[in-house]
Amino acid sequence: MQKFRKNISSNTYHGFSMIELILIMVMLGIFASMALTRTNTGLAIIKEQIAIDQITSDVDLVRSMAFGKHDTITIVFSEAQESYTIFEGPNGSRTRIEDFPNSDNGTIVLDSPALRDVNLKTVDFDGGRELQFLPMGEPKHGGTIVLNNRSILIESVTGRWSIE
Repeated sequence: MQKFRKNISSNTYHGFSMIELILIMVMLGIFASMALTRTNTGLAIIKEQIAIDQITSDVDLVRSMAFGKHDTITIVFSEAQESYTIFEGPNGSRTRIEDFPNSDNGTIVLDSPALRDVNLKTVDFDGGRELQFLPMGEPKHGGTIVLNNRSILIESVTGRWSIE
């Protein structure tokens, strides 16, 4: 009887086989690659929305500043450097607003590591790249700003924006 028990206990199964461990590692790799792909797509959408929120809040602030200071305030866009700069004063005597919030001496850069997937594609305000708010807070011209595949439309009379 002892001999019979000894044979049964020596045939018991302990641990996983090499094939089982390899299969689990392959499945984990497949799941990880699927998760990373979905995460990168989701992050690109979030970064684009952050850039849109930044631009639209700056447009609102500039419009309010023009009205509050009773002065002309201009946002000058640069597609090549994916940035925009805020200026105060009429066309002939502009000065950069160096203490504008979230700026580096009046310039807001969209080509930062946090917004790497966001591209400032086109800017068009009556053929120019300047959004100018006159002393009563109304824009000189309406126009569009295109980020990736989304457009920010600025109305010509009120300066209000909408997103398409």
